[in-house]
Amino acid sequence: MTDLFMVFTNNLVALILCIVIGYIFRRKQMINDTHTAGIATLLVNVAMPASVFMSLMRPFSSELLLESLAVFFVTGAVYALGAVLGFLAAKVFKVEQGARRCWAFGVGFGNVGFMGLPIIGAVFGPEGLFYVAMALAAFNLHSFTWGVWIFDKSGVLGPLQVILKNPALGATIVGFGFFLTGIRLPAALEGGVSLIAGMTSPISMILIGAILAKQRLKDTIMDYKTLPPVAIKLLVMPLLTLLALRWLVPNPLMVGVIVTLMAMPTAAATAIFAEQFNGDSVTAAKLVVVGTLLCVITVPLISLLL
Repeated sequence: MTDLFMVFTNNLVALILCIVIGYIFRRKQMINDTHTAGIATLLVNVAMPASVFMSLMRPFSSELLLESLAVFFVTGAVYALGAVLGFLAAKVFKVEQGARRCWAFGVGFGNVGFMGLPIIGAVFGPEGLFYVAMALAAFNLHSFTWGVWIFDKSGVLGPLQVILKNPALGATIVGFGFFLTGIRLPAALEGGVSLIAGMTSPISMILIGAILAKQRLKDTIMDYKTLPPVAIKLLVMPLLTLLALRWLVPNPLMVGVIVTLMAMPTAAATAIFAEQFNGDSVTAAKLVVVGTLLCVITVPLISLLL
């Protein structure tokens, strides 16, 4: 319990520091709307695909393959369930269309990368980290297909168009091929890709800080309209996942990893996609920030049930 709290607190402080930098730079007018749009494009097309690819660089084994596929499909189903719950909650609370899309995506997709990886590593050890990679693969498959569609309904794309338009999905497919075959990039090239992947979390948080600077920080923290989707994401989703999986999945490690990942706060991609597709990026950023602050309480509580 203490280790979990310390790991989570350390990562929370790192996130907040990056958010503060983005907030200050926007307030000082060193970042504007043109910059945030460019940053979002860089994240979606370069940094996030690199992060996805590197998460799949794991030694192959048949047992891991079967279990990873199970994690892939289970987490994908939970992402979809969360999106449906977020959309229904938005209808119940009669929020505007732009915010409704943020609720749907924000409840469906959590921060399984930057927050999930260190938490799983601290609580479940190296054995749990590969499951996180497959949860990330499912995250990218779903978030870059129907997840993007939540924000951008400009048309229906074919499979090849989806891959070409969403590089992280292509990176998932290529990375999984590397896992299956055991192929690895040359050390120098892999180091470069890893370096680019490392940009994802800090730049995402800086972008969120810049988006939040469009209004007063007090308005973000005191906006009680964000509490319903945040509560669903942090409490309802992991509890529903636990109730379902404890009867369906015999592997307690897999159950623990998936439930813990579902307890993560709203993914930064919510604000990134909202910004990229001219959505309600302020509401999206609020969901990310408020959820990240409150999950320092909820995640340890959920862990007690495991």
